[in-house]
Amino acid sequence: MKVGIVGLPNVGKSSLFNLLTKAGAQVANFPFTTIDRNVGMVMISDERLDHIVEITKSPRMRYASIEFLDIAGLIKDAHKGEGLGNKFLAHIRDVDCIVHILRCFEAPDVAHSSGELSPQDDYSVVRTELLLADLEVVERRIEKIKKAAEFREELEKLNRIKDDLGHGSIPSDTHEGLPLLTTKKEIVLLNLDDEGKFATERMGYRLSVKLEEEVGDFSDDEKRELRHDAGLDPRGVDGLVKMCMDELSIILFYTIKGEEARAWPVPKGTKVIDAAGKIHGDMQNGFIKAEVLPYEDFVKAGGFSEGQNRGYSKIEGKEYVVQDGDIILVKFRA
Repeated sequence: MKVGIVGLPNVGKSSLFNLLTKAGAQVANFPFTTIDRNVGMVMISDERLDHIVEITKSPRMRYASIEFLDIAGLIKDAHKGEGLGNKFLAHIRDVDCIVHILRCFEAPDVAHSSGELSPQDDYSVVRTELLLADLEVVERRIEKIKKAAEFREELEKLNRIKDDLGHGSIPSDTHEGLPLLTTKKEIVLLNLDDEGKFATERMGYRLSVKLEEEVGDFSDDEKRELRHDAGLDPRGVDGLVKMCMDELSIILFYTIKGEEARAWPVPKGTKVIDAAGKIHGDMQNGFIKAEVLPYEDFVKAGGFSEGQNRGYSKIEGKEYVVQDGDIILVKFRA
């Protein structure tokens, strides 16, 4: 599961990436600082795992994480290859969710690609490039199959998709064989100044990368207060990561093994045998059963063994669908 950070040049993509990943990607006040995409893992802050460790006294803990990609800025005519657009569009095709960052701050020393700061216009430029790139992909496929009778049903679907794209709309039909950009899940992020004063009617997740950089050493309560005072989302970057999880339908389950308590991200609807495979392939191949204890019952009992003794845990087979917050003990043949 991958999240791509996209937008025009000089809107704060690499700075946001560095905040999320602590990766130290290059940041500069000129377009196309990023040529090759930057890739990093972003830890998912997790109060439940913190509480599990408080109860178990586990000396080691591992938070779940999501992969983020910092993708170079798109410009007008990117679908024609402008600004290395074809390469950047290919990077976007590789992600499952897009964080579309819009510049909502004045900065005379940081150039704007169009010379005029307008978040809605900036959004339209990028979305138009994605639409046009998709239109080219669909038209090439239509041209390839239009004379073959066995593809008539697909051709009808492609023509409907082409019509939607031609009207600037997200296609109502899906096509698993085509890597369309406009159908990807999207979160719009407004990158505001550190006082949140920039006025825009554009809706989105309100964050100030500059403020987040300035308050890195502050307490969580101080950060929340400063964000609130600036009219920003009080959750900061953690809230953005949680939104990405929601868009991707990611849930967390937990394991307590030896000295380590760990959180694992899986798509909603994952069966326990597949969750076991995420822990280790041998667990999936030799799966016998799983003992499952919901987080709330774990806390109520004060531990896994205590939950077992109270009858809170359940034995489940391979068809069991993992629920958010499950603490799972897998039994398998080695």
